[in-house]
Amino acid sequence: MGHAWVVLACLFALTACTPPALPAPIAPTGLSSVPSTPPPAGTVIIGLDGLGGRITGFNPYAIADFSPASQAAASLVLPSAFVVADDGSLRSDPDVIDKAEVTGQNPFTVTYTLDRKASWSDGTPITAEDFSYLRDQLLVQPGTVDPAGYRLIGAIRSRDAGKTVEVEFSAPFPDWMTLFSPLLPSHLMKDFPGGWGAALGADLPLSANRYRMTAYDPVTGQISLARNDKYWGTQPAVAAVLLRLGDPADLLAAFGRGDVQVLWLAPSGTMAAAIEEAVPADLRTVVPTPASVQLVFNTTTGATASPQVRTAIAAGLTPAIVGADLTAGWLSGGATITSQVALPAENESTAPAVPPVVTADQQAAQDALSGAGYVKNGLYVSRDGEVLRLTLGYPSGVPRLAAAARTIQSQLAGIGIEVDLLADATTSLVESRMAAGTIDLGLLTLPRGISDPTAAASAFGCPPSDVLGIGQTVTTPPTETGQPVTTPAATPTGPTGAEPPTASTDTRAAPTTTPTTPTAGSGDAAPVRTGNLSGYCTAGTQRDLVAAITGRSSADEADAALWAALPVLPLIQQSAIFAVSETLRPVLNGPHDGWMWTGPLSGLSGWPAA
Repeated sequence: MGHAWVVLACLFALTACTPPALPAPIAPTGLSSVPSTPPPAGTVIIGLDGLGGRITGFNPYAIADFSPASQAAASLVLPSAFVVADDGSLRSDPDVIDKAEVTGQNPFTVTYTLDRKASWSDGTPITAEDFSYLRDQLLVQPGTVDPAGYRLIGAIRSRDAGKTVEVEFSAPFPDWMTLFSPLLPSHLMKDFPGGWGAALGADLPLSANRYRMTAYDPVTGQISLARNDKYWGTQPAVAAVLLRLGDPADLLAAFGRGDVQVLWLAPSGTMAAAIEEAVPADLRTVVPTPASVQLVFNTTTGATASPQVRTAIAAGLTPAIVGADLTAGWLSGGATITSQVALPAENESTAPAVPPVVTADQQAAQDALSGAGYVKNGLYVSRDGEVLRLTLGYPSGVPRLAAAARTIQSQLAGIGIEVDLLADATTSLVESRMAAGTIDLGLLTLPRGISDPTAAASAFGCPPSDVLGIGQTVTTPPTETGQPVTTPAATPTGPTGAEPPTASTDTRAAPTTTPTTPTAGSGDAAPVRTGNLSGYCTAGTQRDLVAAITGRSSADEADAALWAALPVLPLIQQSAIFAVSETLRPVLNGPHDGWMWTGPLSGLSGWPAA
């Protein structure tokens, strides 16, 4: 009788009770393109491709959070010291920075004078604390975008109640203008439960830019932005913005009806043809994404620590077929990557036709496996009686990456490598498995910034805890009295090519040594991987990377060695179609080079009123 009452109760309150033996509810897909309420007057509605997976968060420095929608929201809500203009040049944001200049060479020092009115939407001023917090976190957090430049910072000093920020580097850093863009609300994130990993997981709660986030609905995939009424600069003409994730076909239909004014989609081949037929050529353009899809190898443990195995894997793959999965047949949706240190959209006219690595060659793959001690008996290769079996992780909920992972599994089976596929939440895959070095392979979309030397040093440089690492490796926390402390920077040993940092007085709360996470299969602790998810670290490449990031050579110097070592196999740089309605035609006027780094929505505050 008691069981009957339970069943009846569940029938009358389905949301409160789940009968036993039933599967868990299906998570919302975020593919709805139907608004729950009509948008307010003066709103621009932007349709974004919802087939690329759910938004995992809004931290612009977290690799796992990268998506066009989160990138757009961050560029409109968070403040930056410097912004990328439409022509691709860097300029300071005059509403945030009154002046930023190099004020010393020995040691290399940059001084930022902040606008006195610059503040977060809760009234907290933007100060040196925001600079220090960002630097400190990028030294230690797993899976971050371009942290290498921050490792060169030896001290950050606060003057004039935090409105003058003095940043001292351990070596010259020509690309210093790429740092601190955007800034994060340190006072919120330090006290937020879960801190760095959770504070921006569901929204961007504070603004210090022209727009603020008013809502994010993960069920409909809709982000709502409105003018930031606390903004001290000129208010934008567009009063409100809706970023709506949806099915591309539904969004194109809504665009045709005038219900959506802008499309930003990475379509399939079929869908691209439909867009080209429906939208005039002068109202659309193709925009490269500031990221690449890569097969990332674990270079420190397991079978993929062998360069010969990595060479065999590359030779066993046909990148064109994998690329077709990643673009869903859209020929313009992905450019072949021919450099480990630069994206193809940067140097289209000079890039070679093919990357300098052997692919689609089964004999070369077998030779490399033989060189690593593997023999083929039957379907799979083995060594000492153990089959070569690898685990390939990829983000769950992203159909194109799933299709590419299955293709990689099939192609590697053809050369005798058994591959187990692991679909995992992006955050878990990047910040736990990849950052801890506990998985053999990862198929990931990896974002990067405008500086090739910084991106390369971040992706392939030795960790700060290594004797070859860039910048400081050990810092001292403030004293209990809160007095400034003298922080002696660790002197790098080995051939880094950089001058040792200079000791300085630092009033910031300094991070402790880089935290460590146990590596699978060993009792030792390994450094958590920040920007370098492969764990690759060699003295020769490190010399080239340090010389590049400190301005003494080009990042191209490291390219040949990186292709030979193959810590990652870059596959494609993806692109998307950006289309506007007739009323927004002026948005497409002028240069667009900077859109590759910022996305086409970063200048939305300058668009004509809706």
